[in-house]
Amino acid sequence: MASELIDTTEQTKKNRIKLTLPVEGMTCASCVLRVENALREVDGVESAVVNLATESASVEIEPSKVSVDILKKAVEGAGYKIIDTSDEVESVKAEALIREREYRKLWRKFIIGVILTTIIVVGSMPEVFSLSEIVPLEIRNIILMLLTVPVMFYVGRKFFSGFWNAARHGTTDMNTLVSVGTLSAFIYSAVATMWPGIFVSAGKPADVYFDTSAVIITLILLGKILEAKAKWKSSEAVRTLIALQPMTAHLVVSENPGHLGGKDVDVPLSTIKVGNVLRVGPGERIPVDGKILNGFAMVDESMVTGESLPVERAAGASVLGGTVCLDGTMTLQAERVGKESFIARVAKLVEDAQTSKPHVQRLADKVASIFVPTVIVLALVSAAAWIVFGPPPQLVHSLIAFVAVLIVACPCALGLATPTAIMVGTGRGAEMGMLIRDSDTLEQARKITSVIFDKTGTITSGELRVVEAIPFEGATENDLLRLASLAEARSTHPLAKAVIEEAKRRGLKYNQEGDAAFRSFSGQGVETALHGIDINEIIRVGKLDFASGNELNNLDCDFQNKVLRRSQELNASVLYVSKQAGQTRKWEVLGAILVNDHLREDAPLTIRAIKQLGLRAYLLTGDHEASAKIAADSVGVDGVFANVSPEGKLEKIRELQNSGEVVAFVGDGINDAPALTQADIGIAMATGTDIAVESAGITLVRNELTLVPRSILLSRKIIKVIKQNLFWAFFYNILLIPLAAGAFYPLTGWQLNPMFASVAMALSSVSVVSNSLRLKRTSLT
Repeated sequence: MASELIDTTEQTKKNRIKLTLPVEGMTCASCVLRVENALREVDGVESAVVNLATESASVEIEPSKVSVDILKKAVEGAGYKIIDTSDEVESVKAEALIREREYRKLWRKFIIGVILTTIIVVGSMPEVFSLSEIVPLEIRNIILMLLTVPVMFYVGRKFFSGFWNAARHGTTDMNTLVSVGTLSAFIYSAVATMWPGIFVSAGKPADVYFDTSAVIITLILLGKILEAKAKWKSSEAVRTLIALQPMTAHLVVSENPGHLGGKDVDVPLSTIKVGNVLRVGPGERIPVDGKILNGFAMVDESMVTGESLPVERAAGASVLGGTVCLDGTMTLQAERVGKESFIARVAKLVEDAQTSKPHVQRLADKVASIFVPTVIVLALVSAAAWIVFGPPPQLVHSLIAFVAVLIVACPCALGLATPTAIMVGTGRGAEMGMLIRDSDTLEQARKITSVIFDKTGTITSGELRVVEAIPFEGATENDLLRLASLAEARSTHPLAKAVIEEAKRRGLKYNQEGDAAFRSFSGQGVETALHGIDINEIIRVGKLDFASGNELNNLDCDFQNKVLRRSQELNASVLYVSKQAGQTRKWEVLGAILVNDHLREDAPLTIRAIKQLGLRAYLLTGDHEASAKIAADSVGVDGVFANVSPEGKLEKIRELQNSGEVVAFVGDGINDAPALTQADIGIAMATGTDIAVESAGITLVRNELTLVPRSILLSRKIIKVIKQNLFWAFFYNILLIPLAAGAFYPLTGWQLNPMFASVAMALSSVSVVSNSLRLKRTSLT
């Protein structure tokens, strides 16, 4: 029964899907919480995280229970709107268009607001501009009121519509504070304009504050424009990735589509399907992930590997969408399109990280949920205190305090503090080739105390190469490599490839002319009969017993000991080369070739950087202790674990965790998946389409080991900026709310003008976003 329950639970998890939905209408932290609660109440929604900076909701659902239409109704019920998109790529493009339209609309309204507000402010100071002699007070106030109406209800429509939506649903947000504050000043002034006798009969001055309402609306709108621009910059990473894909592709439609001479037609990229054949010419971006059918090209893959030099790609090679064909023409068959392409998958990873929410932000959201109602209460208490205890004119001081408290306490900065830092930081990481899965990874990464590196493919390059050739009795190094490469020409073994590459590097002949008898002996080596002008012999390459035909008469012990010693020192595999020639037909050993998986050039630098961060570095490998120690000494790790099986890797990690260490494990992301999962943070080394996203918290797209310490340092800096943002957002409110309420009036005789409060509120949001944008330029070395 228990096993059935586990199976059912696992199957349920597999059936879940994750959606990212653009949300319109959010303005502050209170809006975020309201949308999250609306989504979480829907049956079939497993989790919902809303991000103010990206204006999107990341929702995990069971598609058998809930649809996008149901989610839309839930969000609309909370007073907001979900934008329709077909997939993740279209979602990003739709969001970009929405933000661009909104940004232009805000600018138009701001310009109108500035013009009208300037006239209102000038008209509100008759003693300065001698207007009282030209326009009577009653007429002037009516003109000011008429000019203020479009500023309030056209320029500031965004705030009042948001206020109305929140009020209809019995909630409050930033729009509530702005709207109630400016409406209070406007209504007070309108009454004083239309019925001044009410105030005169009560012995109060019939002052008007149309300039206060107009200036507040215009300044807060300016803050929203600056905030929108800053948020646009902070989401640059995803847009940049999506922009790498061309809008159209050359679809080959001839009878022989794989041939370079076929005909093609330009079609939208969204119509391309798996199996379609496409043509790519010089200077064009490759539209999809695929395999080259025909042609040859030099491809710029710097966006994937970070390597500035172009690489050769010919028939049979795989290429990635978004890379650039610098020279040559090719036809390729589409293998991954749309959201399955490399670019779309990376963009989705970055987007998921940006919409995730750390624990510290969840606490801030809870505070924000009660913050706005509390501010309204404080504003009412302040207004009442001024009426009861304040100096004359009490009603005027009361209105100023009420409006100032509401305006200065808007929680915009609180809602932007965390998401903007995560957006900018993870975007910076993506640009450098570091994909951080989510905010939980960020929080764990800053706590890491030990980093464990897998050896093969991580500390080492993962590519075999010849490190030494040791000839015997008259043979030369080039003799060994020439004969070995000719013998290995038809072999697909990695050791054979290393020998051929070394022969090629030395300019030796490495391919056979015509047919030659070739045999491969599993686990032993290869044998090839070479026939040519200068040679007519059989060559063997492989283990010593095989190469010598089990006859070691011509090999002295000193030579064998030398080869053994050097192979241990270099941690290398040994290939013996021999030939059978002459009348005796005996095997004559010519020498040995040593091949190993060499250490990466950036490995020592990486370990030094790890130690500079105050962390311990360990090497974990299945190799024997002697070779493991050689590698460990070469890079300078603090300790080494050798002869470790895959299961043993998990145990070693658990041992360190049980001793109080917070462990990061760095592996190739495929064979090391269990260890990556067991570690507190798994860091997968990967390139191209081999990204191991299922088991790693951080995936390094570029094949650069130095990204390991950089990713840890970036995580630390992101969390540091989040804490700075939250501190200043809270500190700002704690400091300015008492000032706006007039708590310091008895000491200073000064009361905060609501117009200055609006400036301070706008600047607080901009300062939080600007602080986050520093991550784009922060040093990670």
